[in-house]
Formats: sequence, structure tokens, C-alpha cells
Amino acid sequence: MENILSIVSLIIAALGFALAMFVAVRQKRNDRLTFLADRIFDSSIPRELRQPFYEEYISMKGNGTAVKFWLLEGEREKKALQPN
Repeated sequence: MENILSIVSLIIAALGFALAMFVAVRQKRNDRLTFLADRIFDSSIPRELRQPFYEEYISMKGNGTAVKFWLLEGEREKKALQPN
């Protein structure tokens, strides 16, 4: 009976550890995406210097408002550079 209890508790501990690692990895990814999005939205940094942050954001499968902002900002810059 003690062997069964020790095996069950060992399995539960292993599953708990695996779950904790999954949550820590997911949180690290979310933190990195948040950092990158903050840099993308920071218009005080020149656009060409924000480009690497945008590229990493995309490579990490980031999407949403940061990508939309980047694209709209690019369109506005193109329109501003076009002669009327």
C-alpha cells in the first residue's frame, strides 16, 4: 500500500512540476511580448530603431493592436511623404 501511495504522490509531483514549468514559460513569453509591444508603441523612438522589436514581435506570433499600429503608422508616413 505504501508503494502505491509513493508512486501516486511521485506522479502528482511530476505533473505539478510540469504544469509549473508550462506556466513559467508562458508567462515569460507574455512578458516578452508586452515589452516588445511597448517599444513598438513608443513613437518617441525613431521607427527604424523600433523595426527589430516589431520583427521579433511578429516572429513570436504576436498580433493585435501593436501590429495594426505599426502598419497604420507606416501608411501615415507614406502619405506624408507623397507630394500632393
